Amino acid sequence: MSQVHTIQRIKQLLLNTYVISTVFFVIWMVFFDCQSIYVQYKIYAQLQQLKKEHAYYATQIQQLKKEKKGLLHSQERLEKFAREKYYMKREKEDLYIIIRE
Repeated sequence: MSQVHTIQRIKQLLLNTYVISTVFFVIWMVFFDCQSIYVQYKIYAQLQQLKKEHAYYATQIQQLKKEKKGLLHSQERLEKFAREKYYMKREKEDLYIIIRE
C-alpha cells in the first residue's frame, strides 16, 4: 500500500497547477526567452573576446606612445622613420623603390 500511496502522491504533486506553471516558466526562461542560457553564453563569449582585444590594443597604444616619444626627441630617428615609412628624401637625392613580388 505504501508504494501505491507514494505514486498517487507524486501524481497529485505533478498535476498541481503551481508545479506545472513553475516547470513551464523554467523551461520557457531557459530555452525560449530572448535572454536564454544560450544567448547569455554567446554574450559572455563576446565579452571575453572584447576584453582580449582591449588588452591587445592597450599594449599597441603604449608601444606607439613610446615610439612617438622616441621620434620627437631624436632627429636621427625622425629622419629614419620618415625615410622608411613615407619615402621622404633630401634635396638632390634620388630615391628608388624596389617592389618585390
